Amino acid sequence: MTDPINPDLDHARQEIDDVDGQLVRLIAQRMAAVERIGAAKAAAVPVVDRDRERAVEQAWQREAEAQGLSKYFVGRILKEVLRYSHRGQEQFARDLDQAGAPRVGYQGVTGAYSEAAIEKLFVTRGTPEVDCVGYPSFLAVADALANGAIDYALLPIENSICGSVPEVAQLLTNRKLVVVDEEITHIEHCIAAMPGASLAGLKTLRSHPIALLQCQRAIDGFDTMQTEVWYDTAAAADSVAESGDMTLGAICSEDAARRAGLEVLATDVADHDSNQTRFLLIGKQAEPCGANQPMKTSLVFEVQHRHGALLECLQVFEDHDVNLTRLESRPIPDKPWEYMFLADIEGHPDEGEVGAALNELRRVTGHLRVLGSYPNRSEAPVAPPRPRLEAKKAESGAPACKPISNSKLPLVSHGDKLRSSVVTVGSVPIGGDKFTLISGPCAIESEEQVRAAAEMVHRNGARILRGGAFKPRSSPYSFQGLGLPGLDMLVEAGKTHGMPVVTEVLRIEDLGGIVDRADMLQVGARNMQNFALLKAIGQTKLPVLLKRGMSATIQELLQAAEYIMAEGNHRVVLCERGIRTFETATRATLDVSAIPVLKQRTHLPVIVDPSHAAGVRNLVVPLALSAAAAGADGLIVEAHPNPDEALCDKDQALTNELLGELVHGLDPILEGLGKSWA
Repeated sequence: MTDPINPDLDHARQEIDDVDGQLVRLIAQRMAAVERIGAAKAAAVPVVDRDRERAVEQAWQREAEAQGLSKYFVGRILKEVLRYSHRGQEQFARDLDQAGAPRVGYQGVTGAYSEAAIEKLFVTRGTPEVDCVGYPSFLAVADALANGAIDYALLPIENSICGSVPEVAQLLTNRKLVVVDEEITHIEHCIAAMPGASLAGLKTLRSHPIALLQCQRAIDGFDTMQTEVWYDTAAAADSVAESGDMTLGAICSEDAARRAGLEVLATDVADHDSNQTRFLLIGKQAEPCGANQPMKTSLVFEVQHRHGALLECLQVFEDHDVNLTRLESRPIPDKPWEYMFLADIEGHPDEGEVGAALNELRRVTGHLRVLGSYPNRSEAPVAPPRPRLEAKKAESGAPACKPISNSKLPLVSHGDKLRSSVVTVGSVPIGGDKFTLISGPCAIESEEQVRAAAEMVHRNGARILRGGAFKPRSSPYSFQGLGLPGLDMLVEAGKTHGMPVVTEVLRIEDLGGIVDRADMLQVGARNMQNFALLKAIGQTKLPVLLKRGMSATIQELLQAAEYIMAEGNHRVVLCERGIRTFETATRATLDVSAIPVLKQRTHLPVIVDPSHAAGVRNLVVPLALSAAAAGADGLIVEAHPNPDEALCDKDQALTNELLGELVHGLDPILEGLGKSWA
């Protein structure tokens, strides 16, 4: 429709419409060329060619300057064009088999920023048809993914203004979620209200708490403005429309405002122009990625609770030239003032240095889980690898004792450096320059018995309380333990004296109940090669005491530890408890030589159980002293307030007097080795 009053304006608008049409057609023409480039690159050439893109950017800047245009704004247009081009080429590198439109869950309602991010991302993934499903909370989205109601979940992990999204970070650390992609979306907030309303007349602004934080300056600009937290920005817009309240406004996207029938009163109200939110696409399993595109990998790991532990982890990335792009600490709920870390690194585990770094990181962390590897969609340029600092490495010199590497056991072996891990049980360290005494009854028999045993071993210097709630017995008629009620007794007795507790796990079915109660899990000699149990224990975060099987070699013991660590749990303590030989004078033959051999082959702490090796109490003390002299990191010994009345292994349980004699005999040995009591 022409404007009879101002025909020049109408003509200028028509010219703009014509130019816009040409722009869209030129973009389509450019994307057709991009498809041909993608097809040509699919075999071996990387998707992103930084040198080529720099040349294109310089050409655009020269042309912008020649046309009298802002190089900044033209540069922003180029960034979007290049991002679109990357996505177009990426489709040639993907080979995903998706039947039908995928169902993708997000937190919010129609019009939410998350929904727009889903549509943007899945065009790139080659599936523009997608079924978006909104949920009221992040937890509800994760639950829907777990029960199969949706195929994917898109969750915001961080914002460029407000930082991390704590609820999503918590889900990543507590649940077994798999990250398969990411999306970075520019967030453009507006203030919207009922048609006819004015900014001056608004008394309350309603929005998601993160959106309110992002617009704090705009909110502070009102003298008496109140804010209300709503579960979603688009839902806040809907609620304003439903209320009809002329004094109520919403902070949301312009699209959400239009959908709700609201009037936009102010635009660009975020505190900073560059307001971006990074979303993670969560799937049910890892997905293949193009081999020729920049990649990113997300991790969650726990550091050992000791001085310099985090620095040691970060040094691994430095040593392997792996770029760390994000690091966030998260509290460990059951361990006050201890932390796990969410981290993003550039690269894929299949790349040599990245894979080597992850293997090395597993040796210095208590728990490590790779959340997933996916295309790196960050606008920041990928950091080029630095030249290797061979001269600097040479200056460090060779270690005094050369480690024995084992490529088949990458997690338990030392790797390139001779190091000793420290495993913390509660607040008690095992390993390093500390010597730890674990003691208690073979079996938990009654509340009175376990309380008396706990008091006795604590008085003699034990730091960790042991006790069997589930007992593997050679005879089906022997006492089998009190089960979880007995474990509750052990835990209460330990709390009385400030001692964490360790108990044996016999079956996967019992694991959940034991994990909820105990501080450390023991794998007995009979279960050392129960690989299903080892894998299940490896998926927990509790420290593990792994005993050597009666007929197992040292290599087989290390392989059993590798099973646990391969599942993500690196808090493993090895235990030599005697092996079966032809000798009958003792219950088993204590392999003292295993201690220095293990120290050469693994960084894991090594303790000794002289009770099961001896079988009789008057041999326990000399065997224990020899183990300490050979370099053990601690002992686990059986002790009972009344050994003659014990229901299990009464002949080898130490009395109060013998336990005191053992501790007294250990003092000069530890002093000579430069160790101290834990």
